[in-house]
Amino acid sequence: MSQNAIELRGLKKTYAATKKTEAKTALSGIDLDIPRGAIFGLLGPNGAGKSTLINILAGLVKKSAGSVNIWGFDQDENPRQSRASIGVMPQELNLDPFFTPGASLDMQAGLYGVPKAMRKTDEILRLIGLEDKANSYARSLSGGMRRRLLLGKALVHSPQI
Repeated sequence: MSQNAIELRGLKKTYAATKKTEAKTALSGIDLDIPRGAIFGLLGPNGAGKSTLINILAGLVKKSAGSVNIWGFDQDENPRQSRASIGVMPQELNLDPFFTPGASLDMQAGLYGVPKAMRKTDEILRLIGLEDKANSYARSLSGGMRRRLLLGKALVHSPQI
């Protein structure tokens, strides 16, 4: 098994032209190895392809070319295992304001197929410092608390990355 958490080879993404815009190359041949256990930052100016790269890793955007290997799983051959190996915290706040943090985490775990007996809702709420807000509506949380809840949602399936 590879010693890398993420391996990218020749990763390309070109968004197709529309009636109003020309084709747009977002990624043009990215080669990248991120070792297991590393802390890695992805920095760059607006339009550099950071979100596109993350969305490809998360399985939300289809790559145009190249290979993606996450935690030893080729994204083309094992897309489900590849996606299950990574937890993504979105840039935008995307919380249902009428759900409690506990309910949000439980629902997210269900979407990942985590059986009820194996869910770590209380543990995650403690980890992100929202144990005392478990039964409050998400709309009543501060901005920082909402961010922490997004982090909790990214952790519900115990991803390696």
